[in-house]
Amino acid sequence: MEIIDIHIEYPSGMSITDRATYLADAGHVYPSERLHAVLREFSISEAPPVVSAVIGGVNMQLDSRTDGSFAIGDPDCDGRNESFFSIVLQPLSTPTKDQRQQFGRFCHTLAAAAFLGAIGVWHSTQVWTFADVKLEASLVAGFVLTFVQGMISIKGE
Repeated sequence: MEIIDIHIEYPSGMSITDRATYLADAGHVYPSERLHAVLREFSISEAPPVVSAVIGGVNMQLDSRTDGSFAIGDPDCDGRNESFFSIVLQPLSTPTKDQRQQFGRFCHTLAAAAFLGAIGVWHSTQVWTFADVKLEASLVAGFVLTFVQGMISIKGE
């Protein structure tokens, strides 16, 4: 028998952190009577919660049982078993809403810099050579691409 931390999070945003008893041989977690009563009351008006516990230093998912206890489920994927590259590339491959918004703001900042650069080149160039036209075109293209990508990243939600 071991005392562990248990974390209950409802879809509405309410979180409860408490202690519970873990029986390793049965693979069950038993919450206190007080927590069990609170969960019973919330089950009337709330959607089912996500329940996790820290067992042996690993964050484990818990599955609800009919008797009010919890069974050990799959370990939560918290990045411990992931490679360095998958952790670094996560914001680009599957970004969260906040990461998409920050990426959109960054793109808009780059778009503003490209726009101001294009205006600066336009006003400072007296004789237009092929290199000047190419520079101006690349700044305008950079402005358009980063502005559109920023709009795509920020839109919705």
